[in-house]
Amino acid sequence: MTSNVLSLFQRLNAPFPYAEYQYDSFGDRCYISGQAITERLNEVFGVGYWRYEGLYGTEKIVQEPSGKNTRVKIYVQFSFYNAELKEWITLIDAGSEQVKPGMNEGDATKSAITDGMKKCASRIGVASDLYKGIITWDRQRQAINVPDHYQHYYQDKGWIEPIPPSTSTTNNRTTKKTYLTDKLKSKGTTTQNQIKALWQELAGSLDGLDEWHAKKRQERVSDQQIINLLHKKLQDKRSCATA
Repeated sequence: MTSNVLSLFQRLNAPFPYAEYQYDSFGDRCYISGQAITERLNEVFGVGYWRYEGLYGTEKIVQEPSGKNTRVKIYVQFSFYNAELKEWITLIDAGSEQVKPGMNEGDATKSAITDGMKKCASRIGVASDLYKGIITWDRQRQAINVPDHYQHYYQDKGWIEPIPPSTSTTNNRTTKKTYLTDKLKSKGTTTQNQIKALWQELAGSLDGLDEWHAKKRQERVSDQQIINLLHKKLQDKRSCATA
């Protein structure tokens, strides 16, 4: 019985491909996307053998302590089928999402439900190493650190993962790349701080900025265009406040 439970936990907590681990520079944390977690659950339980839903009767719109923005909070029910027990196991956890600039409450509710799903999944082992703090961000190398045994797992799976070498084994090429990365990062510090300041004034905190910024960059929106967009939203907000 115990070995089966451990086997299930190990499958759920198995390493993700290295590229799936992301770093939130604004929240200073490593994370895994909701899509990656969905794929892991499908892989372990099978499609149709797990499910989740927002309990809309529990949804609340609360004001942030700063008073500048609102946050959606909702309980999420997560269930999976236990083949050994031949029954469904259900967990409930809370999810939340700040109503960010340009986001309506419906979008925030969807994100809050995903957040609740990820929390429930973590309780049964998905990305447990991540939540334990075993996977960290190395500021010096500007790379995510994963445990050494992940290398063996990647080799066994036949994955070719571009895991950056440790500081002690960094070669000249990597050193040069790190130097260029640091140089570019230093160059962009003023722009990044400007984006942070605008977001902070709009939202009251930096919650969700990294994900929103990454999404805009994927849409090929430049940092200057992002600054202009935030300036416009801030002007609109001030106009509404003085109307």
